[in-house]
This record gives sequence, C-alpha cells and structure tokens, in this order.
Amino acid sequence: MSGPARPPRRPPYQGPPVQHAPKGALRRGASQHGDGQASRRRRRRYLLVIPALLGVLVGVSFVGAAMSPGNISFEAKWADWLRANHAGWLAKQFEQMYYSLKAPPKGGQPKGLNKIPGTVAAGPVSANGPSAATSPPRPATSGAKTTPRTTTAPSPTATNNPVTTTTPAPTTTARPGLAPPSPVPLVVQPALPGEGQWQPTGPLVDGVPAMYVAQFRADKIYTSEITSAVWMDPKLLRIQLVPGQLEPGGKWAHPPYVTDAELPYLVAAFNGGFLFSNAKGGFYAEGKVAVPLVKGAASFVIYKDGQVNIGAWGTQVNMGPGVASVLQNLVLLVNNGQIAPSATYTDNAIWGYTLGGGAVVPRSGVGVTADGALVYVAGPALTAKTLAESLQRAGAVRAMTLDMNPYWVTFNFYSHAAGNPLNVTGTKLYPEMQRSADRYLPPVLEARDFFEVLLPGAPVSG
Repeated sequence: MSGPARPPRRPPYQGPPVQHAPKGALRRGASQHGDGQASRRRRRRYLLVIPALLGVLVGVSFVGAAMSPGNISFEAKWADWLRANHAGWLAKQFEQMYYSLKAPPKGGQPKGLNKIPGTVAAGPVSANGPSAATSPPRPATSGAKTTPRTTTAPSPTATNNPVTTTTPAPTTTARPGLAPPSPVPLVVQPALPGEGQWQPTGPLVDGVPAMYVAQFRADKIYTSEITSAVWMDPKLLRIQLVPGQLEPGGKWAHPPYVTDAELPYLVAAFNGGFLFSNAKGGFYAEGKVAVPLVKGAASFVIYKDGQVNIGAWGTQVNMGPGVASVLQNLVLLVNNGQIAPSATYTDNAIWGYTLGGGAVVPRSGVGVTADGALVYVAGPALTAKTLAESLQRAGAVRAMTLDMNPYWVTFNFYSHAAGNPLNVTGTKLYPEMQRSADRYLPPVLEARDFFEVLLPGAPVSG
C-alpha cells in the first residue's frame, strides 16, 4: 500500500524574470551611439572648415590688395578690396578693433592752437596773372589816398562873387578780392588764445592775403580736439579739380598729381569725395563725364572763369558752356544756411560709412559763403552734425561733405624755396592728418580725385 502523493518540488528561485529586448534593438542602440559620434565628428569638421575658408578669404584678399594700384597703404587697399568683393563685414571687424584703440577722448583742453604758416610775399603775383611777374607786389590798397578836387566856397570879402579853391579830399580804392571773413562764433568757453580768429596764410596776391585759417572746438564734448577751417578767395586764387588714378580712373589730359608746370603756382591741395560706389554722385572734367551726374546731388562746380559754387544739381547749379568741372558727393549738408535734418550726432551710414562704426571720426567738408568765398573744414573728431555746424559757423550758406576717416582727410599748404619755385615743401593743416605733407606732389600717382589751389596764371589743363 502506497502512501500519499508528494507535492511537486518548486524550482529554485531564479530572480525576477528577464525581459528580453525586442529583436534588432541591440543593433539600433549601437547605431544611435555611432550616429552621435558621427554627428560630433561632422560638427568638428564644420568648425574646422569655417576658419579654413576664412583663412582662404583673407589670403585671397591680401593678394588682391597687394596687386591693387594706387599710392595708398596696404591696409586701405585691403579694406577697399573687401568692400568691393562683398566682404565689408570682415573689414568692419578689424576697423572696430582699431577704432576702439584710437577713439578720440572726451573732455580735456588742448595746450593751444596748431601752428599755421604765415603769409609770404611769394614774388610778384597779381590776380591778373603772370603779367605782373616783372614788378614787385603792390601794397594793400585798403587805405585812403588823396586826390585833388575842386570846391566852391564863399569869399571872405563882402562881395557876392564866389571864390574857387582847391582842397585835398580822401577817396578810397576798393580792396582786391573779397572782404576778409568775420570771426567764427565759439561754443566752448573759456576760449583758447586766438580761437575762432582768422589768421592770414599763404602768398599775398595783389598785396593782400588770399587765404585765412581759423581754429576752434566743434562741440562741448570733445573739447581737446581742434577743428580747422580754411577760407579761400576764388577771385585771387584758382581752384582745379584733378581726376585720380582710380577714382574716377580713365584717361585724362591732367595726370593724377600736381604737374611740374603747376608747381610754381601751387598754394594748397585738399581731398575730394568718397569712392564713387558710395558717393551717389558723378564726376565731370575736361569736357567729359567719367561718372554720370545725379540730379539733386550735392555738387562742387568750378567755372571756366575761376568762380566756384556748391548746390543741388539740376536746381541750384546746372550744366552749361561755362562749367569746367563738377564733383558730386551725397546731398547738401548745409542748404540756405540750414543744416540737413539727417545730419545727426550719431549717424554712421547716411553721411558715409565710418571707421569701425563710430560716429566721431575725422571728417571734411566744403562750402561757399554768401559772397562767394570757398570754405574747407576738417577735424579729427567730428560727427555729421558737428561738421555741418562747423561749416555753418565758418560762414558757409551751402555745403557738402567730402572724404572722411583718418586715412583720407588731407589738406596741405605748400611753400617754395627761394629762387627755386620747383622745390616745394608741404605743411599739414593739422598734425593728426595721417597722409604725408607731400601728398599730391609729383611723380606719385594719386589714387583719388583732389583739388589744387593755384595762384593766378597757372596753366589750365583740358
């Protein structure tokens, strides 16, 4: 007889049940891990490609700049090449670094005004031209000289017969040229000795100064920076526009520098306008249009009779048989004595792209006064508005901006060695101007258009 049945033996405890991954899951996990590594490798490659492309761009730009013609620095050629080839953003980055190091300081006070060349009796010069070259300069004729005149006076005797007597009476002879300019109103007090006063400079013409210079502070912020204005009399001097080798380029009768024939007559020279790709205006000289003239553009017009004018093209100034040359640059900065509303203290685009995007940079401009004088203004720390205000304070009723940024603003005076009129020495309007005082002199080809200031009788090109 058998006993009771035994219960089935429990299997030993194996732990929690193992959940097997679905088929193919292991391969997917490995793939995801591999994909992450591949993604990181691709990102690293991209990060290496970007600086490599940047390096190629910089290298190509260096070669392009080095091969560019013109008498300008490599840095300026490089910046121009980058902008002309859609890489202005790169030039701007380097300019911003430069500007952060070179930005003008606020406040302070200069030790004094800059030294300006005095007047010289540069041989016998007459407003009528070189015909006076055999006689000494005439003294200024602004004083009175006496000439006899006949008058009728009562007789001291008790008769009614008049007695005719001759007595000297003063008469005045008109001063040659325009009247000297009035002092420049000042905005910073106390004034520096001589600030705002016009100092005669350069050779005398008909015994009187044909140029004056005034120095002053442009605003109450950058009070250690001096702005300079040059007043020129077109009745006693001749202004000539000279085409540059690259701007506007082309073939011209006048080479892109002061000629040897002009050297004995050379008084001064100053910069022209922007690159024509940025000027929104044109260029006309020697009877031909190098860059199309734009209606409404601010225009510096020189006439064949030697007079000058500045105005809006097509309304205030127009083409005609008497026009010798025209340079256009943007729109009028001052019109009818009023400053353009778009000329602000902070603009860095409407009135020209500034170095590194800073609004306060070296700028230049030119204007005409109510009586027809020409006024050039430049300074190392100007905004569009303080340039306009400075031109206005210097007497301009219509004015336009010229070139800007440290490398391009230039005004040089020139003096001649005694007995050797071809031996010319340049002097900068103010010492912070970067370019050489010999800029515009032969035989170096000047890249950009510029203006000559010449004594009467200088040869006329074109």
